[in-house]
Amino acid sequence: MEKQETLLAVKDLHTHFETERGRVQAVNGVSFELKRGERLAVVGESGSGKSAMAMSLLQLLSYPGKVVAGSVKLEGHDLLQMSERQLNEVRGGAIGTVFQDPMTSLDPVMTVEDQLVYTMRRHMKMDRKPATQRAVELLGMVGIPDPEVRVKNYPYELSGGMRQRVLIAMALSCNPKLILADEPTTALDVTIQAQIIGLLKDLSVKTGCAMLFITHDLGLVARFAQKVAVMYAGKIVEYGTVQEIFANPQHPYTQSLLNTIPRADGLKRKRLLQIEGFPPDMRLPIQGCSFKDRCPAATALCGKETPALTSRSDTHSAACLVEGGMMKGAVSVLQDEEACITVEHAPRIPKSAEPVLEIKSLKKHFETSSFFKKKRVVRAVDGIDISLLPGETLGVVGESGCGKSTMARLLLRLEEPSDGNIFVDGVDIAHLKGDELYAYRSKVQMVFQDPYSSFNPKITIRQIIGEPLNVRKIGTAEEREKRICELILTVGLDTAYLDRYPGQLSGGQRQRIGIARALALSPSIIVADEPTSALDVSVRAQVINLLVDLREKLGISIVFISHDLSVVRHISDNIVVMYLGKVVEFGPAAEVFSKPKHPYTKALLLAAPLPDPGLEENREIELLKGELPSPANPPKGCRFSTRCPIAADRCREELPELDPAGGSRKVACFFAS
Repeated sequence: MEKQETLLAVKDLHTHFETERGRVQAVNGVSFELKRGERLAVVGESGSGKSAMAMSLLQLLSYPGKVVAGSVKLEGHDLLQMSERQLNEVRGGAIGTVFQDPMTSLDPVMTVEDQLVYTMRRHMKMDRKPATQRAVELLGMVGIPDPEVRVKNYPYELSGGMRQRVLIAMALSCNPKLILADEPTTALDVTIQAQIIGLLKDLSVKTGCAMLFITHDLGLVARFAQKVAVMYAGKIVEYGTVQEIFANPQHPYTQSLLNTIPRADGLKRKRLLQIEGFPPDMRLPIQGCSFKDRCPAATALCGKETPALTSRSDTHSAACLVEGGMMKGAVSVLQDEEACITVEHAPRIPKSAEPVLEIKSLKKHFETSSFFKKKRVVRAVDGIDISLLPGETLGVVGESGCGKSTMARLLLRLEEPSDGNIFVDGVDIAHLKGDELYAYRSKVQMVFQDPYSSFNPKITIRQIIGEPLNVRKIGTAEEREKRICELILTVGLDTAYLDRYPGQLSGGQRQRIGIARALALSPSIIVADEPTSALDVSVRAQVINLLVDLREKLGISIVFISHDLSVVRHISDNIVVMYLGKVVEFGPAAEVFSKPKHPYTKALLLAAPLPDPGLEENREIELLKGELPSPANPPKGCRFSTRCPIAADRCREELPELDPAGGSRKVACFFAS
């Protein structure tokens, strides 16, 4: 076999940020090589230096960031020694980029055609007509339907998945040798995520383009990457093939990351394993191993000697002084494996329990109109039936636009239902007003996706948690202070945090504060809308464990909305699958995930990545075709018929009802059997 030629060689890269509070050593001696056509994934927690390293390669660091040492050679030419004019020829030309948020990368006042054509004319000196033809070809290549029409659209006229595909088309437009993708799928649905990852992988094979893929999703790494670099505290602490990293990790940090994610083999942990503590302050000099304070296997030597990245095999290296890390060290992270894992079993809640929440024929229609367009009715929620028992967690899944968040807003009565009933403790709250609605809202509380945007950054954590108590004038000042202290201890934080501000906390700590505030009024139901989607896997495990503990301790019922199916499976007793305002499948989590009956549920599960390269390699994934129809103009008959691989003529004419499918399962499909 012919040896692959090195395309990119990074050696001893150092990047610093000079701030008022001191020098932050964000990248601290990174070295690696990338071959032509190779796919390398870089993983690690927020603050590990992944994005700073990637931006350093192209000299795209924002002030006050600066590369202070090292070399970045593309085909032997050092990018760090180039002028800005020379770098502009490389950016977009030899190196294409795909960033996390396409709306901040695309110009909102230029059409897709103009942006693609400009790039090609700038770097490839093409005339406008052939560049326009090439733009249409590229949109077709990345799977955008009707490329001749879509090329004339502005970014705001496209869905999130389409915008990300446009970015990929732009990255490919000048036949790059390397594509740098920084969290390109974080905010996307699981189906769109699978399409984007499949597209990048196929294009790498077809075009021979190398890819540097930055992510915190280990499932995507297993599906996409050939090699993996694990970063911690500005350094690569483990490097190897994707099979070696997942099957035989050698660094305690890698071992910990892999054990914070839900299992992929059908078994279920009682609790997710979590990494205690926090990453080190990169403004301070680090003595010894940077992971020692969080590592159960650390020895006295780890506090004195800095481990180097040493070879463990021909293609595998790790920076750890303890042979085998936690697998063979002083303490094994898996020592309590038998106690941690149980086979999926029947729900914990007695069948005789009365529902705390019942939704019957619930609808929410929005009317939209403008001067130029006719009035349209958007059927966001279009007749759903759901029940929730005390102490139960109900997982709600589906693509963006299926009605999940609208349903949550209806439960909180932030929206007035168009029709239907919402019974909470036997009382219909669908049309409550005034004092009755005010009293009801203490029973149902919300945990938001981004806690920082729901906090006032100018008030302390004490004031944030105590706000519901103060607004409702509950108890005396002394009683409120006692309750605030109880709440912050309940979510696993010390009372010392009460005098801090939101900006002084990590993402996981802020989410804990959001949960503490939601618990202040002792609600019977918590609605959690994507509470872990923006968190690292290690912080996500902490938040999930906290919600499970609160459910067990306080008997709270949880409505858990997420597009992360592995997390939904871990935390949920029952699952609701929604599509275009309708419930298409409902049932126990174990049954829905092991034996899905609706074609849409099957498609979602196939699209979800598994954190196991062996399983991913042998999976046959048939991705959903087409885009989600508009809720303002849903298809006649079954709403999934336009994308369903088994749809028949009857499906296109009749709307299937949500009917029993055996046991507690309900499915809205003519072919569920």
